[in-house]
Amino acid sequence: MFTVGIATYDDYSGLYFTVNSLKLYHPLVSEVIVIDNNPGSEHGKCNEKILSCSSETFKIKYIKYTDKKTSFCKGEAFKYASNEYVVICDSHVLFLPDSFERLREYYLNYHKPFDFIQGPLVYDDNKTISTHLNKEWGSNFYGKWQTNKTDKEWFEIPAQGMGVFSCKKNEWLGFNKHFTGFGGEEHYIHEKYRQNGGRCICVNHFRWIHRFSRPEGIPFPNNLEDRFRNYIIGRLELNLKYDDVILAFSDNLHAFNMHKIIQEVKLLVL
Repeated sequence: MFTVGIATYDDYSGLYFTVNSLKLYHPLVSEVIVIDNNPGSEHGKCNEKILSCSSETFKIKYIKYTDKKTSFCKGEAFKYASNEYVVICDSHVLFLPDSFERLREYYLNYHKPFDFIQGPLVYDDNKTISTHLNKEWGSNFYGKWQTNKTDKEWFEIPAQGMGVFSCKKNEWLGFNKHFTGFGGEEHYIHEKYRQNGGRCICVNHFRWIHRFSRPEGIPFPNNLEDRFRNYIIGRLELNLKYDDVILAFSDNLHAFNMHKIIQEVKLLVL
């Protein structure tokens, strides 16, 4: 059975439909961990009511996380998971039929220690998919969506968007504790698993749909300084060069500000 961890920030509608779709259509999911990063808001008050969906076969745990405002609080779900197999997703994701069955097949037949597992993102036309991210910069984001059209059940990838990912509870390596805000996790966490002897895998039929449109705007903190800072933290932690990060942000961040952030980060990480 699977535990699904969901981090949310002022997204009750997304959370409601994600949780109920798991309960109605995915019997291999026996537990959901909700990590609420803004529990004091009106959305937060509604989010707590999601506990009413809990049952003997579908348990829900609601966790208030207020240490800091960050998308990286999703990693907290591993602390509370009761099952060996954990899936993390955004609070506005729907899984296609048999997604968890295909993921279970991978774990039972092909899993190796410290595999970091993801699946194809399916777009709104239900036909177009993106299986991975390459190593290119665009719009202050490291990675551009690509599609491997293979029929293989699974294959290794450089990275994938972090709207959905999975690993064993005892194989979660964690995000850097200094990350904050939003951005910088793609490629960082993947390289962390590779450096630990693991693989980054796309299970071809572990498929998911992600709501990108936000007509009411983005509710959580999302600024370039946080994103730049996270990229630098990740590179330093993994002992990787970061010249390309500076170049990617040079059109939008002042050189003095980037230098200041780098010096601050070095005091934290090194």
